[in-house]
Amino acid sequence: MRRFVLTTTMLAVFLFGCAYQSATQPSGERDVKEYSATAVSLSDFSMKIMAHYQAQNLPIPSDFDLGQFFALLEKIYPDQSRVSSVKDNYQVSVRPLDGGYSVMLCDRQTGRKIMEDLSCCPDRVEIRSWQSDSIIPCVFERNWMPLCKCQ
Repeated sequence: MRRFVLTTTMLAVFLFGCAYQSATQPSGERDVKEYSATAVSLSDFSMKIMAHYQAQNLPIPSDFDLGQFFALLEKIYPDQSRVSSVKDNYQVSVRPLDGGYSVMLCDRQTGRKIMEDLSCCPDRVEIRSWQSDSIIPCVFERNWMPLCKCQ
């Protein structure tokens, strides 16, 4: 009986500690982890989409949109859980952009812009609005050309 009480007490302390740490982790830290992982996914999506069209000697279609974006990823992207995660957790918008495309993710509840990948720098998401202290509205970047100077 003593062993049972001791084991139960230790388990309760362990579970309380885990729950407490999770609840006390600042939301900013959780956002950085979540959004950084999503930014990596978007960059990878961009590389796969660009490579798909380049392999066929085709440009990104001038009418490239949200439907084509997800249809193509569902066809060619190896990790469908990453595609589903973006599709299910964000308000996603896509537009053609001077031979490429732009994909923007916004918060579904607040309409706040989280990030926009201009697909011109394959190793990064060009606009990381989540890092700003300001609340950026969910609209595509108009002055995007200077952001496409990849280094």
